[in-house]
Amino acid sequence: MNKIFKLSWPVMAGMILQSLLATVDMIFVGRLGTSQLAGVGIATSALTVIFVLSTLVSSGVIALVSRYFGEGNLEEVKKISGQAYIMSLVIGSICSILCCIYAKQVLKVLFNPDLTTLKYAYEFSVIVFSGTVLVFVSSTMRTIIQALGDTKTPLYIFGLANILNIILDLILIYKCDLGVRGAAIATLTSTIFSFILINIIVIKKLYEGKISIFVKSLKISTNISRRILKIGSWACIKELARPFTGMLMVSLVYYVGKEAGSAAFSAGQQVLNYTFIFLNGLSISISILVGQNIGSNNIDECYKIVKSGLKLAIINMAVFAIPYFIFPGEIMAIFTNDAEVISTGISYLRIVYVGVIFVVFSIILGGVFQGSGDTLPPMISSIVANVVLKLPLAYLFAINLNMGTNGVWLAVSLSVIIEAAMIIYYFKKDKWKEKVI
Repeated sequence: MNKIFKLSWPVMAGMILQSLLATVDMIFVGRLGTSQLAGVGIATSALTVIFVLSTLVSSGVIALVSRYFGEGNLEEVKKISGQAYIMSLVIGSICSILCCIYAKQVLKVLFNPDLTTLKYAYEFSVIVFSGTVLVFVSSTMRTIIQALGDTKTPLYIFGLANILNIILDLILIYKCDLGVRGAAIATLTSTIFSFILINIIVIKKLYEGKISIFVKSLKISTNISRRILKIGSWACIKELARPFTGMLMVSLVYYVGKEAGSAAFSAGQQVLNYTFIFLNGLSISISILVGQNIGSNNIDECYKIVKSGLKLAIINMAVFAIPYFIFPGEIMAIFTNDAEVISTGISYLRIVYVGVIFVVFSIILGGVFQGSGDTLPPMISSIVANVVLKLPLAYLFAINLNMGTNGVWLAVSLSVIIEAAMIIYYFKKDKWKEKVI
């Protein structure tokens, strides 16, 4: 348990800062008006889906780097890291260009917002989209450092970037009177800042501080690329399932709940993010430890790690149940004074959290599959729960049964329970520990 916490607390602290940043952004934007809050909310939903594509590379990296590091093969770690850098740079550049060109069309097709909401969504997304390539590369570099067992350095880097973002928010949104554009520029600037720092640290830590050694590692290897993509593709599809369906859910929420429903959904998601901080930190540390222990052929230790992780995760869910069920109104009032938004948000927190309690299994056991490189089972579980079942259930409950936004919240809750049941089934089959990567 000590090993898990030693690796996970910096990740958790970093996620707390990231969540605080997102929350502060939403609070600042919410003070501008409901349309601005709804616009940034749907833009953020689209951005989340695009940024998840970075896992196509980073998910493969964490499995390969942690396993070779466990074996003591640093030369292979350098080769994989160099190839991963090239891949994230290329994929990120393509996404940046396409997203900037088609941002408005994507927002129209997916969300069909009114002209005012679309205006704010476009203002925010097109600026942030320009930094997509930096997000992709930074994500890969952060994963490499974490896979080596250093989770503190990314905390310092991205923590400083988040503080910079908040300061710039205050200046650009209010002092410079740039509104939503100011929030976007602040986000882009902090992204550039973290990109520069994380690259410096990786070169220093892994390549002896010599750019020449780093450049030599930037060689195209079809074999390494294939191995990274073999692991990362399933993980990417799995990671895409939830935000992609979430994006479609935002569209459905906007249809049945208009601006108030969309604003409540955006604010509620920001609140629930705090629940996942501890869980995601545990998942990352479990991925690293499982990968390293499989590399050193210590399978028994993997089971001990899982048992400890589940205990910590369950405690986390019990703690967060208190504010979400007892004080949801006070929590939503932090974002807005609109009575309809607050009322809708209260229902969101209470209904969704009933299912979210079971997410401990999806996240903790998902970390095991990630670390072992066996990313297919979590992908299947996520696709079935989030795409095959959640979307149809949401439309059935919200529209056919006339439950409105509460129907969407219920569908979300049920999908989490279904995904948890499936991943438990796959974990008990024990095939993850024999995965060859």
